[in-house]
Amino acid sequence: MNSVIAVNPGHLTSSVLDIPLERIRESKTNPRRTFDETKLAELAANIKLHGVLQPVLVRPLPDGEAGFYELVAGARRYRASKLAERETIPAGVRELTDTECLELQLIENLQRADVHELDEARGYAALIRMQPDTYTVETLAEKVGRSEKYVYARLRLTHLVEEVQEAFYAAKLTVAHAFEIARLQPDDQRRALTECFPQHKTTAAVLKDKKAEAVTVRSLREWIEREILLDISNAPFDAEDSTLLPAAGSCAACPKRTGNNPLLFPEIRHKSICTDRACYRAKVEALVQIRVKPLEESGEKPLRISKAPAWQSKKPQPDVLYEGQYRCIAKKAGCPHTRPAVVIDGAQAGTVMHICRDEKCPVHARETRYQPTPQERAARSKELLAERVEKLTRVRILDAVRRKLPAKLARPDLEMAALDYFRRLGHDNHRRVCRVYQWEEKKTKASWGAMAVDYEAIAGKMVRAMNPHDLGRFLIVCSLVSDLYCPGFDARQPLAKDSNLACTALRYKLDTAKLTAEVRIELTKKSEKLSKKKPKAAA
Repeated sequence: MNSVIAVNPGHLTSSVLDIPLERIRESKTNPRRTFDETKLAELAANIKLHGVLQPVLVRPLPDGEAGFYELVAGARRYRASKLAERETIPAGVRELTDTECLELQLIENLQRADVHELDEARGYAALIRMQPDTYTVETLAEKVGRSEKYVYARLRLTHLVEEVQEAFYAAKLTVAHAFEIARLQPDDQRRALTECFPQHKTTAAVLKDKKAEAVTVRSLREWIEREILLDISNAPFDAEDSTLLPAAGSCAACPKRTGNNPLLFPEIRHKSICTDRACYRAKVEALVQIRVKPLEESGEKPLRISKAPAWQSKKPQPDVLYEGQYRCIAKKAGCPHTRPAVVIDGAQAGTVMHICRDEKCPVHARETRYQPTPQERAARSKELLAERVEKLTRVRILDAVRRKLPAKLARPDLEMAALDYFRRLGHDNHRRVCRVYQWEEKKTKASWGAMAVDYEAIAGKMVRAMNPHDLGRFLIVCSLVSDLYCPGFDARQPLAKDSNLACTALRYKLDTAKLTAEVRIELTKKSEKLSKKKPKAAA
């Protein structure tokens, strides 16, 4: 083997050797787990022509046979060299500890544009596990030149359940989707995954379907806020009571409360939001049991009642009476059928009531199940009046605006209509409109720490710069852009004749057959040009 001494930018010196590939073992700690096979094949073609121009980095194999090495950095070059059927690879050899090895792997991967976010997250987590006193969120953020919020968000991705990881690696989910899901508990993560792909029942079905598209991040976030998050300030139990459910402790100190984890929930302003629905329900049930116990000790058998109707429950419980199946009784001895009951859900959970469930009860048969007090009736009447006033006022305002609108719309009216229409199109159509207009899809920093394209901000800037004629055209483009989606990506499924796009093309007498032929010629020439193009010289 020929050797050359090379000095690294750091203070350590390493030798560069041509090492047989069979004497190198891939590192088990390398954060990178995904490799693009197409790009790997391109790199292998380059290596066949020009060799490996940048040496890989190895260290003597720990506890291994002399002359064998562990690959620290350069997994793509190593794998591509194997594909190119080379026998050796130039490699810098350095004596490194396990921690130094992992840190170099992490930094090296971060400098690659195609490193997967989950691989990056695993690298951070591995360093923290290896030396928790040395590596913290703060020190890692400083070392990699990122914010603490960014590193914390990446670390949270390691909490993804296996099914979500598979969909993330398969590019079915964006990093924004993954971050929203990673903040949830495992069971809720699986629910969120199915919510992202409502047309698919299993992860396997999602991965198999090449056209599967996730709902927008905004839709996912709205579902999480509606179905998962709970406001502790409205809880029926004392949120600061650590004895109610000893295993969970106090909500005030719980890391799953948004106020206690601002790095994980930077965009949620309300600090008293619980993200663990199962734990919340367990505390409610613990409160119910506390109220049931003295009744049982006195010899009574209290019933369990819900303040919600049965049709609202996805899985009605057989031992629970739902609204409409009982009457609330003001007095304990109202009739022979009166029974004590404990409310098991809602803001009144744990409240002890007395109910009658006899449909033909001689005392209560003439009473309805809903008996509001006079004060409640008066309050409800005021609410209904206020609601009617508000609704009718809005109708009158809109009608007055309609009458004031000129024959030729003013500039602010056109901008408002155009941006409102664009906002309703959804993320995928936002991207399509940008590409039709060839607007620069510049990424900006999102609230969760990652870089993302804010299409609404881009459109807002561009629309305000348009003249009135272009604004009108923009509205038409927005109404037609959804027809750019090809269902099935199948050549046998051409643009439907009754689609808005086809009808508009016909109305403006466009020769769609000619356009199709021009596109086919253009793409064929491009394909032929690429096939003749020589591989790049860089390896």
